[in-house]
Amino acid sequence: MQAFIKFLSKALRTENVPYVVAPYEADVQLAYLEKLGLVDAILTEDSDLLVFGCKHVLYKLDVVSNTVVSISRDQFGSVTASASDPNSISLYGWSDTQFRAMAILSGCDYLVSIPGVGLKTANSLLRKWKSAEQVVRAIALEGKKTVPVGYWKNFRLAEMCFLHQRAYCPLTEKLVHLTEVGTDWNEELDAYVGR
Repeated sequence: MQAFIKFLSKALRTENVPYVVAPYEADVQLAYLEKLGLVDAILTEDSDLLVFGCKHVLYKLDVVSNTVVSISRDQFGSVTASASDPNSISLYGWSDTQFRAMAILSGCDYLVSIPGVGLKTANSLLRKWKSAEQVVRAIALEGKKTVPVGYWKNFRLAEMCFLHQRAYCPLTEKLVHLTEVGTDWNEELDAYVGR
């Protein structure tokens, strides 16, 4: 991979094409570039970009049929479950916090999952209990699913990764957080999201 990055970087410099190499995850870097207004949309196969807060993501590019699926975050609130699709979910009226919680609860790269909790289950539990903390508490009290030890603390750390992981700012030429950190920011959080 390093050889490919080196080759691509050299080719881009030769053509005078500006580029950024992400200091950590490409998802965060792309989300930050979109936030700055330096990109209009992101073409990917990774749904994590929506969890990182991207506003316009393009999926499933098919060069043969010349089609792509476009998802705009400002339309999330109007997504409703379909009676004809039993696997569909509703995001009607949901906030970014609820969407992020659903994604984390259903399983993400930063957290060991609760067995048996996928996207649809996470969605329905959040509709019922309103917050991720209440969902985790309800699952633990019910006792049908095993909540991993330290899950809630690790859930919060995962959420910090989606909110505050570092990206490179090409305007200031510095590492910055995807979103500003609060006064409660500490060394543990800083280490977890990447120094």
